[in-house]
Amino acid sequence: MREVILANIIKMLKILGVLTAMMVVSLLVYQQMVLLCGLAAGYFMGFAWYGIMLGRLWRSADMTVAQAKSTMAIGLILRLVLLLVVFGMAIQISVEQFVAVVTGFAIVYVLGMVLLIQSNYSRYL
Repeated sequence: MREVILANIIKMLKILGVLTAMMVVSLLVYQQMVLLCGLAAGYFMGFAWYGIMLGRLWRSADMTVAQAKSTMAIGLILRLVLLLVVFGMAIQISVEQFVAVVTGFAIVYVLGMVLLIQSNYSRYL
């Protein structure tokens, strides 16, 4: 499992680097480089969300079903608190920064899930 997670993180970082370069060019054209900070905050939040989820999933593999359910529930609560705190701070700055944070988070979250599904799917083919 550790190898799968590391391989997915390396793939994610490569794809994220390309996507970030494309966004930087787009933000330069529209003269909105300030939004890059919001995008970086969204990336950070996405990686924190992803890391908490993978850590809890990793630990719950060696637990009983009841323990795993409670561990995953605690992880869900922690992730939702993180989401509310970061989105709450971003919306107080400006709507544009909020959209940048949400975009960064969505990119990391969707990309991570797609890579996990792809690796799991390709393992059984």
